[in-house]
Amino acid sequence: MKWDGRLALLLVAGAALAFILRALHLPASWLFGPLVVSAVSAVRGWKAVQFPAGIYLAGQATIGTALGAGFSPRTLGVLPQHLGIFSFAVVFILLTSLLNGWLLARYTRLNAATAFLGTMPGGAGVMAAMSDSLGADTRLVTAVQYTRLLIILASLACFGTVMKGHPHAGAAAAIVVAPAAGFVAWKLGVLVLLAFCGWAVGIWMRFIPAGTFLVPTLLYFVLSSFGVTPGTWPWPVLAAAYLVMGSQIGGRFHPSTVAMIRGVILPVIGTTVLLLAASVALAWIVMREMGISFASGYLAATPGGLDSVAAVATELRIDTTIVVSMHLVRLLCVLIAGPWLVRGGMRWFGSKPVVA
Repeated sequence: MKWDGRLALLLVAGAALAFILRALHLPASWLFGPLVVSAVSAVRGWKAVQFPAGIYLAGQATIGTALGAGFSPRTLGVLPQHLGIFSFAVVFILLTSLLNGWLLARYTRLNAATAFLGTMPGGAGVMAAMSDSLGADTRLVTAVQYTRLLIILASLACFGTVMKGHPHAGAAAAIVVAPAAGFVAWKLGVLVLLAFCGWAVGIWMRFIPAGTFLVPTLLYFVLSSFGVTPGTWPWPVLAAAYLVMGSQIGGRFHPSTVAMIRGVILPVIGTTVLLLAASVALAWIVMREMGISFASGYLAATPGGLDSVAAVATELRIDTTIVVSMHLVRLLCVLIAGPWLVRGGMRWFGSKPVVA
């Protein structure tokens, strides 16, 4: 990536939009603002933001460390008591996603492998990696995944004000408008060490699913179990991490993405809205059965990628135990059963061309 004037302008514009969204009390403004600016620029063909892998992974690790602050040993301890509803929630979203894939394979020109991989809740990177070996069109899988992601992120932004509640808006906003109170040097050192561990996993052990997020989160949890609580990052650090993540995600949208998805855009939008409606219903059930907030239930139920959901969960300052656990179990299920399900769909629908 070349560090030129256009990139600097995009980052400044993304930060400006983030401040505007913050003034409107929308959650994760430092994620959504840069994402929107970067996506518009990339789709228009002006500039596609792509940070070096090390910088992007550093942003992920930073947010993963902050995510650990919401990982509650108490909630983890009672999780076995709700194993039934937890398992139901994981299977429900997986089956709903498969229904979306079936509808796209049945009523559009997408072949079965492309349709199912495009709708599975495993993230665009994971699904694209599976595409070649399963006979899917990698470009279309990525395009469908990112179109769905954009709709899901929009839903998180729209639900954000309701989820965090007006009386607590100031508390949620504090993560990006005020430095952490009582912050001391040793805590900063611990946070840097945890983030470095996540970054190192992302660089050298990419076979660990979402390891850049999960490793610092779990290490933070272990430390807090022993009474060591490093706190959270000063707001400029978190804001910079969100800025990198949002700009990078938005930069993945290209003019070719729009051209490739044009023929199936309405079915993709329709099936994604159906999936989000199912997520809202599931969130309500999980909230009632597990005794958690609707915010936690919705973030756990939404089929969005763990990175985007983690960013929103961190800023809302909710108990992230259920959210992280459900996304991780679901991702593992997709990695294990995904290829088998796709091959079954290919046998069911045959080998029609990807697009006409």
